[in-house]
Amino acid sequence: MSRSVLPAGPVLTAPLLAGLALVGGRYLHATYLRPLPWAGRGHFNDLGVLTGIYLVTDIAGRLRWLGQASRLDGLTGRLDGHDRDPAKRAVFACVRVLHLDDLTPTEALDAIEGRCADLLGIRQSMKPRRWPPATNWLSFVA
Repeated sequence: MSRSVLPAGPVLTAPLLAGLALVGGRYLHATYLRPLPWAGRGHFNDLGVLTGIYLVTDIAGRLRWLGQASRLDGLTGRLDGHDRDPAKRAVFACVRVLHLDDLTPTEALDAIEGRCADLLGIRQSMKPRRWPPATNWLSFVA
C-alpha cells in the first residue's frame, strides 16, 4: 500500500494556465496546456519530450502534482514512474506539459518549477509537498 500524500491544489483555470505559458522563458520549446488524459501520456514520447514541467490533475481539474522531468527516458518515463504508485494512479486523470529545451540547465529547470508553484499559489495549500525556490528565476530564463 502506498503512503503517498496527494493534497489537492487549485483547479487549473485558463487564467492560471496562461500565466504558466511564459514561465519557461528562453528555454520554452512548446506548451501542451490542454488536458491530455493520463492514459495517453505516451503521446509525449511521440513528441520527443525529454525535459519539461508537468502538471497532473484529477477528474475535477484540481492540481494533484507539479513536477519536472529531465532524463534519458523522457517525460513519459517520469510519468510512468508515477503510474506505478497506486495512490497516484487512483487520482491522476490528466496531464499538461511545458516542454523545455533538452539542454535546460538544472538551476533553470528548478527555478522554472518553483516559479510555477508560486504562480499557482501551492506552496502552502499543497503541503507537505515542496518545490524548489524560484530565486533568480528571471535571470535564468531571460
